[in-house]
Amino acid sequence: MSTFTLRVTSSAVNEAGTGFGEQPDLITPSFWDAVITNSIDPNLPNGTYDAYCLHPEISILFSPTTHTADAGAGDDAQIYLDASVASINAQQISQINWLLAQKFTSDPKYNGQFNYGEVQAAIWEILGFTPEQYTVGINAGLLSDNGRQTVEQNDVNFLVNQSLAAVNSGVNVLPTDSFFTQVIDPEGVVQPLILERHTGKIGNYVWQDGDQDGVQDINESGVDNVVVELYDANGTLVATTKTGDDYSTAEVETGYYQFTGLKAGSYTVKFVAPADMALTIADTNGNTQDAEDSDANPSTGMTEIITLGVGESNQTIDAGLINVVTPEKASLGDTIFEDANGNGIQDDGETGIGNVTVNLKDENGNVIGSTTTDANGNYSFEVDPGTYSIGIVTPDG
Repeated sequence: MSTFTLRVTSSAVNEAGTGFGEQPDLITPSFWDAVITNSIDPNLPNGTYDAYCLHPEISILFSPTTHTADAGAGDDAQIYLDASVASINAQQISQINWLLAQKFTSDPKYNGQFNYGEVQAAIWEILGFTPEQYTVGINAGLLSDNGRQTVEQNDVNFLVNQSLAAVNSGVNVLPTDSFFTQVIDPEGVVQPLILERHTGKIGNYVWQDGDQDGVQDINESGVDNVVVELYDANGTLVATTKTGDDYSTAEVETGYYQFTGLKAGSYTVKFVAPADMALTIADTNGNTQDAEDSDANPSTGMTEIITLGVGESNQTIDAGLINVVTPEKASLGDTIFEDANGNGIQDDGETGIGNVTVNLKDENGNVIGSTTTDANGNYSFEVDPGTYSIGIVTPDG
């Protein structure tokens, strides 16, 4: 860990940091805006970040007051303990990281349902605090953004419960970068924070394209357990997940996937079609329906390069699947017989000849299979529909 200078502010206080007021959020709606200066930590460069508190009963002074602080990876339990979080386990850490990775306060997917006070309250409840502990003193005004938003307990409960369901699902629903979040430990007995570094998201939907037109129709359902891979600009595999319910909405959904906690940059997504399915046509209708069409190349499963901005959520990266129709096999064969009268017809009494080698040839005359006749002179090949010829190895005599 390295030492740097920290100051915090809230949209619920005045610019001087001396009382309640009304300011804009500096990035996306969050409990704190944390400004880092004098940092030499490559994982935490100077700048402004969204942040949340980890202990409602410890205070911190607002900007322009500065604090000397250290930071560590947001998935390291010891960092939390060093920063005065009374106790914490791996499940709670994962719940908090999942919660922050969804960007509930800013992603258009949630249509403004959640506010930062509800996310902050959910973090405190995940850590074991109760509303009676976190709604006292100045906290109540900060959670409500100085009266501009209402913290709904039903929303708080939903966020807590869904974070637990997501973590327990066994699906890869968490960011792969341990520095997606950083735990900030100010010097002295000062409020510890959790700070978001990478907040980009890529995701959406894999569905069964029944009419094979490359566009999602209202009656076409999602497909679960499809493997989806994320690659960076160098073609290196960053993360792998499977489609299913992404747990961020009340509905139990099918066919959805998410990659969260992403840095700004260039990515490609690969969809791995199940064995009995194939990818539908990509970018149909001149790519004029990007939110509803399939983006995966049918041959490779790869999308075009996706350029992701800072904190951007791109929820248009979809793939349609179609059923693979396996053609029925054909049967080719008959009997090798001794043509005693030489008329080219198997007459009564003309018996089959066993143990004769018969070759199956493709349309170019290449031998692609071989068998021998049975005791009655019969042979058979099972083939795909196509053009073939038969070659017989004439027995001696």
